[in-house]
Amino acid sequence: MSEWTEIGDRTWVRRYEEWDLNVGLVVGSDGALVIDTRATTEEAEQLREHIRELTDAPVRWVVNTHAHFDHVAGNSVFADATVYLHENAATEADLAGTTFAAAKVIDLGDRHVELLHVGNAHTSGDTVVVVPDADVSFVGDLIEESAPPSYGEDSFPLEWPDTIEAVVGMMTAATKIVPGHGAVVDTEFARDQAIELGKVANTISTLHHAGTPLDDALKHTEDWPWPVEKLQDAIRRGYQALGTPQRPSLPLLGPG
Repeated sequence: MSEWTEIGDRTWVRRYEEWDLNVGLVVGSDGALVIDTRATTEEAEQLREHIRELTDAPVRWVVNTHAHFDHVAGNSVFADATVYLHENAATEADLAGTTFAAAKVIDLGDRHVELLHVGNAHTSGDTVVVVPDADVSFVGDLIEESAPPSYGEDSFPLEWPDTIEAVVGMMTAATKIVPGHGAVVDTEFARDQAIELGKVANTISTLHHAGTPLDDALKHTEDWPWPVEKLQDAIRRGYQALGTPQRPSLPLLGPG
C-alpha cells in the first residue's frame, strides 16, 4: 500500500500502484496544493481521504502537470479548489481551469509554489511545479523513473532533450525531482535521461537526413537506448516535424 513520504518541509509525494503514479501535496498556512489528481474520480476520492489522514488543511489549489487522463481525471473531486494548468494542456484536453503561458506563482500564505512551462517535451503543455523553500520539483512525465519516457502521439521527441536540460539547469545539486511515475530522483538521473532522449532525437534525425523512409525507420533496431517497439510514436512524430525525407543525391558536376 502506498504511503505519504515527506521529501521537504510540508511537501509530500505518494506513489500509487495504479499507473505507478506520483501525486504531490504541498501545505502552506492558507491551505494545501495537490499536484495531479489520478486517473478516475474514484481514485481521486481515495486521494482526498488520504490527504485528510495527513492534514486538515483545505485543498485550495490543484495543479495538473499535463493533460493526460491519469493526471487529471480526478479534478472534479476537488470542487472547491482552483485548478491550474498550462494553456496548451487546457486546449488539447478541453480541461477547465486557470491557465498560464510561461510562469505562474501560487501564494500558499507563508510560502509559494512556482509553475513553469519550459518547452515542448512529453506534450506541448508540460508544467514543472517548483517548491523553492523545499528544493523540490514535480516534473510530471518530463521524466520517468520506473519505465522509459512515454512517447505518445502528442510528444515532441526532437525538442524533449533540450527541454529537460533547461529544466535541470534551473535546479541545484540537491534538488529532489518527483517524476510522474516511479521513485524520486536527482539531477544526475535527469541528465542521464536527457542524454538517452537525445540519442532518440539524434537517431531520428540521422535516419531522416539519410533519406530513410518512415516505414524503414520504424523497423530500425540499432542506436536506440530503448526497444524500438516503444519508440514508434517518437519516430513518427520526429518525421512529421522534419518533413518527407529526401534521398541524398550527389552534387552535379559544374562545367569543366
